[in-house]
Amino acid sequence: VNHGSDRLPPPPAQSEDSPHYARFAYSSATAPGTPADRAPDNHIALLAPDGSPSPRGRIHPLGVEGAHAASWHRAVLPGGGEGHRIETVSVVHGPWEVRVHRVDAPPGTPVREGGWAVADDAAPPAARTGPGWALARRADGLTSTIVGLYGWQDAGAAVAHAVGTNAHGHHSATPYLTLPAHPGRTRLLVTLVVLSADPDVNNGDPHARCSGTRVRVAEAGEVEIRFPDGTRERVPR
Repeated sequence: VNHGSDRLPPPPAQSEDSPHYARFAYSSATAPGTPADRAPDNHIALLAPDGSPSPRGRIHPLGVEGAHAASWHRAVLPGGGEGHRIETVSVVHGPWEVRVHRVDAPPGTPVREGGWAVADDAAPPAARTGPGWALARRADGLTSTIVGLYGWQDAGAAVAHAVGTNAHGHHSATPYLTLPAHPGRTRLLVTLVVLSADPDVNNGDPHARCSGTRVRVAEAGEVEIRFPDGTRERVPR
């Protein structure tokens, strides 16, 4: 998981995005989609009226402790001035990663988050979607899944297909969620992201894989996560 390696020179240098340094996570089995301003993989963005996503830009680390890594960045829309703070904590356990986002945005702004991009030279990865979840599966079983665990009510789920934009294969696909309208001020969004080729994890039913990953949000904003094997983690406000 990436909460600090943006490879940008110190301010006042411009905070330009690079898909090879600005994603939330990287793996040896996948590659980021390019160019950075089009690919949704491992990125959360505010969307402009024309659908253009905000870049992650400069990453401000908040710390690493145990299974937790955290940072914040300023999401700037075209003509948006200073931008809007998005703070993210990644909690990783086995094949599961839960991302806890606190997203500041103007009312009505769409918010989009993508999972891993999987790619294959032979054929486009298969796609499946349902209420609050989406997955893309390569022919060899490598599967990328994204699930909205909290705050994604009424979100749309889809899979973005691309050709010639990924170093791991000619055909690529990325599952993603889109919240149609941010309510304004700060919104808590909790997302499950999975990348695995394990048949015990990828058993054909995304609900079986995510039903054991649950979150509970306290009134004070603390997030309690329970993973499928019973492991519990807490993310403070």
